[in-house]
Amino acid sequence: MNSEDVKANEKRFFDYVNKKDLKAAEKWIDEFVAEDFVNHSPAFDESTDKKGLKEMVAKLIQLAPDMTIILKEMAFENDILSFRHIIQGLDPKRDVMGMAMVRFKDHKLVERWNITEA
Repeated sequence: MNSEDVKANEKRFFDYVNKKDLKAAEKWIDEFVAEDFVNHSPAFDESTDKKGLKEMVAKLIQLAPDMTIILKEMAFENDILSFRHIIQGLDPKRDVMGMAMVRFKDHKLVERWNITEA
């Protein structure tokens, strides 16, 4: 897998989220997330599978309509994409920082980990 292609594809997903384009985000998930995907960091009470990822994105868009996620440093090595992100519009007093890792197998996301400031 080409590092720059992986990064560009991840950025495309967050562009859909930032535009609140749930249809496009769900289509991206259908295409690029494996059926046996495991989300180790669900944001709400959704399941940790692919369906739960769609539910998490929908809830996030619904609960934080003014939110924008800005991707910062990104690194791709050994089939794992790691990146720092800044969330604006979630907390009116400050930006919120987070770190995420997603693991790929056969060109699809199979695992996700995320930590976001409280």
